Amino acid sequence: MSDALGFVTVARTGEIAVGGVKVTQVYDTMVAVFRLDDGFWAIEDICTHDGGPLAEGTLEGAIIECPRHGAKFDVRTGAVKCLPATRPVPAYAVRVVGDDVQVSLDPAALAASPVNPHTGERTPWVEPVAAASPAASAPGAAADAAPPPRKPVGPPEFSSMPSQQEMAVRSALETVMDPEINLSVIDLGLVREIHFLPQRTFVRMMLTTPFCPYAPQLIADVKAATESVVAQPCEVELMPDPWSPDMMPDPGLLGFTY
Repeated sequence: MSDALGFVTVARTGEIAVGGVKVTQVYDTMVAVFRLDDGFWAIEDICTHDGGPLAEGTLEGAIIECPRHGAKFDVRTGAVKCLPATRPVPAYAVRVVGDDVQVSLDPAALAASPVNPHTGERTPWVEPVAAASPAASAPGAAADAAPPPRKPVGPPEFSSMPSQQEMAVRSALETVMDPEINLSVIDLGLVREIHFLPQRTFVRMMLTTPFCPYAPQLIADVKAATESVVAQPCEVELMPDPWSPDMMPDPGLLGFTY
């Protein structure tokens, strides 16, 4: 589970050599975790100049060079170090607990990171290992992450580009039909959120009517379609919010004016 600051385990310390990098997905964000001589650091794996993958570039000291056009960033802070990029890349908090390398996307975690009192710069975050409880050390008790808080319900938002993985899941969900309206759960805007957690895929969806008699079958079909794309269990949460055609990407599919 993630803690109050949203840290999620993304690697073991031995997985990343000094001077190396591991790219991992934390919720809906691709994160590049670098290991420098002084510890672990994380930034979003996207060049702010043209959207290229930074982790495929060349790392010299703490500076990563984008393989496309040569923009450079400091992996400790995300700061731009060379044109053509002009905007910093998001930097994330990293801490080491025992052999676990953990990342949090929460700005509060970044603010809570240890700081060198002389320079004011962030320093690597290493936590002492707490004694494990019997339940935590039991076989099969692997850590998982809690889904992020719910987003406000409203018309579809297109301000951010979904990941390729989410687009693939949504394409599969186009085959899941609401038997009452004969449109897919995607066309109806019923699938509100898709989150890829370390051990499961988490889908938040709603129904067109409360106490819909087809709810169990719709949930089962959404799980099956999602698991056909992502090879891990799918959990579906039904939202209690009322549905309206405004939530559809294209309300005209209903064939009438409301």
